[in-house]
Amino acid sequence: MNILRWPIYLQTILAMLLGVVVGLWLGPQTSGLGIIAKYIIEIIKAVATPLLFLAIFDAFVSVELKGKGFFWLILVCAFNACCAIAIALAISNYFRPGTFMVLDPELKSHASLPKTFNPDLHWTEHFSNKEGASFFTGTTAAIIIAVVMGSIFTLLKLILGSRFLTIQNYFQKWDQKLLQLLYRAIGVLVHLTPLAVFAAMAKVIGVQGFGAVKGLAAYLAACAGGMFLQVLLVYQSWVKWVAGKSLKSFWKELKEPIVYSFGINSSLATLPLTLNTLKNLKVSEGSARLAACIGTNLNNDGILLYEVVAVLFVAQAFGWKLALGQQLLLALICLVATVGVAGVPDAGMISLSLVLSSVGLPIEVLPVLMTVDWVLARLRSVNNVIGDVTGGIALDALQKHQLQEN
Repeated sequence: MNILRWPIYLQTILAMLLGVVVGLWLGPQTSGLGIIAKYIIEIIKAVATPLLFLAIFDAFVSVELKGKGFFWLILVCAFNACCAIAIALAISNYFRPGTFMVLDPELKSHASLPKTFNPDLHWTEHFSNKEGASFFTGTTAAIIIAVVMGSIFTLLKLILGSRFLTIQNYFQKWDQKLLQLLYRAIGVLVHLTPLAVFAAMAKVIGVQGFGAVKGLAAYLAACAGGMFLQVLLVYQSWVKWVAGKSLKSFWKELKEPIVYSFGINSSLATLPLTLNTLKNLKVSEGSARLAACIGTNLNNDGILLYEVVAVLFVAQAFGWKLALGQQLLLALICLVATVGVAGVPDAGMISLSLVLSSVGLPIEVLPVLMTVDWVLARLRSVNNVIGDVTGGIALDALQKHQLQEN
């Protein structure tokens, strides 16, 4: 029996259990293991930053602007993303799940709120005060530069049309080659995450006992509850009130892609089933392909909601009180990072490490959160698949309403 051939999620579960055993056995002697988890995450983050830049840029370069349907899709995705952020902020501020988390006293004593996230400052001052330069970490700079360059490319596409095709193909060719190299590197590094989980769990149990379990349960409940609300309130509203379709038929057709995406942990790999589901729901082929094939890079509400909850959870665990402006700024960074790494294996965990580091939160806590990520990862995939199907239904309905009005 070769454990290394097991799926990553099974290796993670085994690593978590072994970590508990070793932590109970060695007690405080496990404190040194935390350095293993820290450096594994640091290596992943180092590779993920250039990957984030290239992925965001590629999203702009590769997307095909298909008339009014594309802009309807942007509106649907933007609305869903805003709802996901609102739900995440509501859950995080009302229930404050991070306050249930017991952190390593040593880690907590060395943590301090970055000056650029001082709650006494208005959010606009973060970019104007003399300390603000420290906000622009490598990750944040990569996001901003990629968005600016991508926006310029999109504008040139609109102005030049087919004359821009040669330039687009050139950049897309090299961008794709570099992305493939980084995808392979991330794929190799992801196989080290069970080791990080083992080290983090052994240290947590050895130093803190089972004090962190309550916090992890609150974290899991907050993320899962938020995704449930996104589906219940937002997606079902599109289906029922905008498209006028039967919710019973909607859920009947979704059974297969939901089960498959949960098992394989990938909304991208579920794409053929997603398209078939949209066909069975009588969605036009154009709307289905636009929403499922192009929208899959834009409509990642599961990852977005999870990231916002996770970042605020860590901030609360450290006792950082962030005003609404700071929280919205965090959400914006999560949104852009989500679009950038949508097609990357374990995208949620990778982009979360980037977001945490970009706003000054310690990534040492990430391996602890990863102990329950094998569940959340599957819930994120399911949420994204339901979002893709809903996006196709909403897009088709909006275009039909427009034709009727004309």
